Amino acid sequence: MEKQKSLGKNFVYSLLKTMMGVVFPLITFPYATRVLGAASLGKIDYAQANITYFSLLGAFGVSGYAVREGARIRDDKEKLSRFAGEVLAVNVVTVIISYIACFLTIMIDKFAPYRGLMCLFSLTILLTSMGMEWLYNIHEEYAYITVRSFVFQLISVVLLYVFVKKPEDYLIYAGVLITSSVGSNILNFVRAHKYIRVRPIFNENFIKHFKPMCLIFVMDLAASVYLVMDRSMLGFITESDTEVGLYGAAIKITVVITSLVACVRVIMTPRVSYTLKRDEAEGRRLNDFTVRAIALLGVPCVVGIFFLAKPVLVLFAGEEYGAAGFTLQLLMLEVLIALENGVLINQIFIAFRKDSWATLAVIIGAVTNLIANAVLIPIYGKDGAAIGTIAAEAAIFLFAVIRGRSLYKIESVVPQLAQSVIACLPMVAIYFALHAAGTGMLVTVLATVVGGGALYLAALMFLKNDIVVMAWNQVINRLIQKKEE
Repeated sequence: MEKQKSLGKNFVYSLLKTMMGVVFPLITFPYATRVLGAASLGKIDYAQANITYFSLLGAFGVSGYAVREGARIRDDKEKLSRFAGEVLAVNVVTVIISYIACFLTIMIDKFAPYRGLMCLFSLTILLTSMGMEWLYNIHEEYAYITVRSFVFQLISVVLLYVFVKKPEDYLIYAGVLITSSVGSNILNFVRAHKYIRVRPIFNENFIKHFKPMCLIFVMDLAASVYLVMDRSMLGFITESDTEVGLYGAAIKITVVITSLVACVRVIMTPRVSYTLKRDEAEGRRLNDFTVRAIALLGVPCVVGIFFLAKPVLVLFAGEEYGAAGFTLQLLMLEVLIALENGVLINQIFIAFRKDSWATLAVIIGAVTNLIANAVLIPIYGKDGAAIGTIAAEAAIFLFAVIRGRSLYKIESVVPQLAQSVIACLPMVAIYFALHAAGTGMLVTVLATVVGGGALYLAALMFLKNDIVVMAWNQVINRLIQKKEE
């Protein structure tokens, strides 16, 4: 039996990987925004958003399905190899179909100005599928994932500063983004032999795997409607690359926050799937811990960025992007809901094999978002897209809470939310004090984030928050053990 890896170490590695995903845009995006400008970045965002649908078709729900089912048999290499081969067989077929659909779409005249970018981004279809990230999540190989990601992001930074020098270099920047996000998947494919025999197996189980993957694929596709369709519709309706570029800058900040906080769910999901098969009570406890931990980490991020929206955008992307300040504030209203939806849908529903519930939830969100975008974007532009995203997440949350009460009662998280909101008050006080004093943007942001963050943790300790107290005790115990050694 494979030795259980420490959840604490898994969290640290996952956090480090996510932090690198944060540091990379902090280093590269401010440079890119100033060199390329909002219009060129808008072209990139629009092309990337359109290719996302074909990447999803190529991936075809494999990741969520494979993590859930593979985690249950990871201790049996022979069974896991056979399962992986059968899953790869489905992937081969879906990738071929995806490329055919992609290139037929690119031939449409409407996409003529974006053909070069869309062809380049189509590399993600193949690289995402061949990367088999699910295999490393099953085995909780977060140390490897972290080191691998660091190397490729470092390469990407070098490529950016060496080759991207003027607005016309946006194709090169797109290549840098691909290298950073999925370039390392080549190593994944090579290294997969450590765990399985990498070969597609076409047998009678093809349909057996295909059916549940269909449900997860529909869920992923529907989710993309409100995660990606906002940029597609914004560009299509407004025909303004600048508007898409401004909205894209605001979205990138929300992605940074959700990625940081969601790393809790990323490391917990395979452990929950593994545990539920052996001890359902413990699996439910881990689900509850995940929901509360997401709230603990998410609330201060949302509150902080809501008040710091404009200065963060100006410092992050440049003066031109301050125009998206209100858009970012609107998006902050949906971030915490989206984070909890991630746990309810992608962890709890999927772990309990309620794929149809998860699929219906995101379809509800997709339809809500599509209608809201169609009505609001022509009137409010990027702000209308943000409101549509809020509406979609709220619709999903309501469905998940009502339909999933037998799996998790959402009121369990209310005490944590109350403590987190109270603990944020010192952060808000710091911001208003500095703002009233006319302090510069950089000092205001740093003092609010660092000082407010420290006071947030101190307040939670004072309130005897069980997660913070537990983490503190573990740190102290580790220090004592090392001292005794």
